[in-house]
Amino acid sequence: MAKNKKDKPITVYAVASQIGLIVVIPLLVFVIGGTWLVDYMGWPDWVSIVFVAVGIVSMSVSAMNYLKKLIAMYDNSESGTGASEIKHDRRDHDYYDNYPRKKKQ
Repeated sequence: MAKNKKDKPITVYAVASQIGLIVVIPLLVFVIGGTWLVDYMGWPDWVSIVFVAVGIVSMSVSAMNYLKKLIAMYDNSESGTGASEIKHDRRDHDYYDNYPRKKKQ
């Protein structure tokens, strides 16, 4: 059973759908809005390219802000720096062989 709210499967689906919406909605609003304004107001066509660029920038900024919040929410370290300390023994690696080597004769 899930220990806390962050471990439930519905939370994973909610996070994935929210990231999808954060990426799609600003881009659609600026692309469709820019195209509509160019057609309706009679503005030059290069204005729609500006709207697409602004849509990409706003999508990138909002996605990065949301990912930073997710990293802070799922952070397990006590320092809050974002990276948890990995504790392991050097002998756990495959290249440390614990078996004695056979001597050549």
